[in-house]
Amino acid sequence: MKRHSIPFRDVLGRVLPVDRLAPADRARIARALESGDDRAIETLAMEMLDRLASLGHLRLVEEILQGDEKVRRYRDLTSGNTISVLLPVTDEDEGIYKVPLPLRNWPGATRLDQIRILFGLYDQMLTQDAQLLRGPADILKQIMLTARQALRCERVSFWAPVSSPEGPNFEELSSDPYDEELARHWVLDQNYLVYLPTLPAQINPDTRQLELEFQSLAMVPLGGAQDAVRGVLHAWSAEPFHFNEDRQGLLGLISECATDLLRRSRQLESLVFVDAGTQVYNRTYFRLQLENEIARAKREGHSLALAIADIDDFRGVNSRYGYEAGNQVLATVAGVLKSGLRPFDSVARWGGEEFALILTAPVGDQDARAVCERLRRAVELSVVSLTGLAGESTTAHVTVSVGGALCPSDATTSETLWRTANAALLHAKKAGKNRVVFATDLPPGAASPPGEGDGLSPQP
Repeated sequence: MKRHSIPFRDVLGRVLPVDRLAPADRARIARALESGDDRAIETLAMEMLDRLASLGHLRLVEEILQGDEKVRRYRDLTSGNTISVLLPVTDEDEGIYKVPLPLRNWPGATRLDQIRILFGLYDQMLTQDAQLLRGPADILKQIMLTARQALRCERVSFWAPVSSPEGPNFEELSSDPYDEELARHWVLDQNYLVYLPTLPAQINPDTRQLELEFQSLAMVPLGGAQDAVRGVLHAWSAEPFHFNEDRQGLLGLISECATDLLRRSRQLESLVFVDAGTQVYNRTYFRLQLENEIARAKREGHSLALAIADIDDFRGVNSRYGYEAGNQVLATVAGVLKSGLRPFDSVARWGGEEFALILTAPVGDQDARAVCERLRRAVELSVVSLTGLAGESTTAHVTVSVGGALCPSDATTSETLWRTANAALLHAKKAGKNRVVFATDLPPGAASPPGEGDGLSPQP
């Protein structure tokens, strides 16, 4: 197919499908063409190209540098014609290639062994007791290791623009971006693969020496605007021009697979780790999380707290209002506990009317007591809407008793920590219910002796 060079006047007058634009835009085009102002026509033509792309009539295929010009290519999704626009290169554009994602009809090739490496991530996620099931941070870590292996590059890093208190914590995996504006605007907001075939030498601010460790860089997005995980994956190579068309195609595939994997992990987490009735974590998740948090607390030399909250007189609710009302009570209490916790703490339904809470390190005795007392009071003040046995609507108030213990001051393993917190809970029940008792409040010998059932051993 022959290529024809035409002025912007003809782009507006003959090439663009302006009939798909709003009447107000068509009127602006008519006025610009009538004025004969070349600069105004060029500016409006670029605006209408972007407008048609945003409406889904055109697709921005790529933006690359060719000599001292920047080429931006659009494709008409109805006719299949390609429109290439030549723009001047700015200082910011020099040496930067931007390719819109997802890549389709890409000229590069991806080998079968590279595809197997990526699909291996799904196998790991679905393997029994897989590390990937332990949370988004573990999945992201595995994605980064796999990307480095598949791309044969020296380093893969991750940058997230915002760390949400409600979302996963990637502090240990995150690094500063190469260029925050480039990563934020082009990679995240515009969904582009950004490639720098040759990196300028960087001066280390500490040593004042030139750093030549990495010679090329490519960046792709992970996650979307509505996803819990959203950031930019950076692939670094010690070789210039390392990320050729084949590796750019692979990077695009990594971006899609990793985003899909993180989304599916959230779905699997809901199926495997979330209690359907209360929408808080279940016992399976709690076991894993408690072990992880104890290990982290020991590693960092801090303390954490385990608390067990039990709904007082719950059998009376079931007897008076029925089991459906009992489920409504469980869901309400779970919501109160979940909303009242600190951002990185966890609550799980342990079984029956019992909830387990992890107050993550660092937390001391007084802070742990304050959190538990606040939760107890919040439950006490809450109003539960119930449907009775005859279908009538009513309300009720419930209370919880809370037992707590700290690691390592009260216990050093998950089993002994649970036994100690459970002994504190039993003491709270015997002392009149609707109260918080910690292990240090117990009289000597009140903790259950070693070997008693703790509920943390694997289920048959």
